[in-house]
Amino acid sequence: MSDAEARLFAALAEAGFPVSSVAEIRDRYDPLPSGLAALLLEWIPRLEDRRLQESVAWALLAARSGTLDGAALAELFDSTTDDDLKRAVASVIHQTRPRNIDEWLLAAVRDRRSGASRNLLAAAVAKMMPPERAVPVLLEVFQDAPLAAVHPLGKVGDRSVRDVLAAVLPTAIGPLRRELRQAMARIKRRMAKTR
Repeated sequence: MSDAEARLFAALAEAGFPVSSVAEIRDRYDPLPSGLAALLLEWIPRLEDRRLQESVAWALLAARSGTLDGAALAELFDSTTDDDLKRAVASVIHQTRPRNIDEWLLAAVRDRRSGASRNLLAAAVAKMMPPERAVPVLLEVFQDAPLAAVHPLGKVGDRSVRDVLAAVLPTAIGPLRRELRQAMARIKRRMAKTR
């Protein structure tokens, strides 16, 4: 066990959450008590080991929806250059719907530096935002990174979004072509239910 792990586990034990590994956190606490989740968020930036940071971030997936501090997650995402940690944080954002993160999320999904995590951030936008806020941003991302935005657009898009996707379909190839068809079919089904 590294010094960083030992300090983390000592802090957790002192707060009433004794564990001997990050895996035990995931096994023992589901859902995560809010105090434990806050402590993990506080400790992630202090950990020097990227793998340990990533593992602790993945443990946050067990947090209850709407309980995590979005500002801490946003700061962690912005401060790292490690793609795996970015992906873990983006997954936590997508799955747990943290508080007070809307404006940051809209900016992060537009930012090319978000890299491969843009897919998860776009999915979070579709999940967390009302369609009137989500759709314009997702269409903007679609122009730049179509594969990142096409699936989320299928979840929240309307007839006008379907028309945009249909216009791209004739020239699309590979995975994008398949995703466009699925997104258009999803929009069509959803529109048929609302009639």
